[in-house]
Amino acid sequence: MTTTYQDISAIDLRDFLKSFGWQPRDHASTSGLVVLAHPDFPRRQLVFPVDSSAPDYADAIGLTLQKVADLQSLPIESVLTQLSELNDDTVRFRVVDTRHTDNFIPLSYAVTALKGAKDLLLSAASTVLQPQVRHPSKPRTQAQEFVDQLRFRQTERGSFILKVSAPIRAVDFQADLFGNERSPFVRKATLTACRSLNRLVTAIETDQIDQLVTETRQSPTPELSTNLCNAVTYFRESHDDYDLYVDFAWAASVSPPPGIRSEIKVQKDYFSRIYDVAQALRKDTPESEEESFLATVEHLAGDIGSDGRRYGEVILNLYPRDEEPIRARAMLTADQYEQADKAHMKAGAYIKVTGILQPGYQPRNLTIRHFELLPD
Repeated sequence: MTTTYQDISAIDLRDFLKSFGWQPRDHASTSGLVVLAHPDFPRRQLVFPVDSSAPDYADAIGLTLQKVADLQSLPIESVLTQLSELNDDTVRFRVVDTRHTDNFIPLSYAVTALKGAKDLLLSAASTVLQPQVRHPSKPRTQAQEFVDQLRFRQTERGSFILKVSAPIRAVDFQADLFGNERSPFVRKATLTACRSLNRLVTAIETDQIDQLVTETRQSPTPELSTNLCNAVTYFRESHDDYDLYVDFAWAASVSPPPGIRSEIKVQKDYFSRIYDVAQALRKDTPESEEESFLATVEHLAGDIGSDGRRYGEVILNLYPRDEEPIRARAMLTADQYEQADKAHMKAGAYIKVTGILQPGYQPRNLTIRHFELLPD
């Protein structure tokens, strides 16, 4: 632990302790020491050197952190974790199985949840840049840059917890959604995600979904988007057994937003309603863009037509560039179905498919425009 304490910046530690209510004493400013006092602990002070090369620097830092842990009734590991996220806004997606007590979730669900977390924050960043009900499938460069800076943090004890953090100064461009250019873009994006999710859940709980949809569609700068709604539905479990808790923790180095609920519960029965909101917001919005994918055929479920040839439904795995696979359902003609059957029977065979992929739960509906079995 000594090496860890040695690497902790005294200035960062001072700022971190201020978030717990500790305030620097003015008389210590020229002594080479940081001295802090707390109104709830009048007989206690925290003292450590400013200069990391000072004798016993690591010991002083370690003693300070242990005192804080004891006074706050927190494990020292928890305090160190919070300190490491001093300059990050952090979002915790906590999944609670309401039916089972098993200490696992399906791997396929974990993969889908990761995509949901990424898409939720991507949609919030896109809203900061250009508020609109529905964002294009290809994100703007600045929004993608924000996503590229996200950090997948160490999983915490308890239920399955997906923790994602964003360094508060990771991107240096600005967008004036809140009329405050001094607020970092990362804070605007995480705050947009928090406020949008809060409003969505509140509308469900207060039976104001229709009002929410109307206000969002009429607003010239809507915070809620179909993209964010679809991202949340990625956390829906196939048997509706999982509740989702989304907790936002704000970087202590930037003043936290006042008066906002930072712990949000999405109950398992809310997911279908969130899907309905996404569908309602899509009305009168531009049609989905046509896209091309490489695909594999996972399941054939066609019927035999009057000509004796099969046609109908297939399940595909679509492989977008640099993204996770997407399961999709498509209706094929007899000629297309014949190619799908060949691809299904041959290991390593790929289809080139072009069409319009609809949002929603997987498997998502895909309207086919072009379907071609690729040569070996």
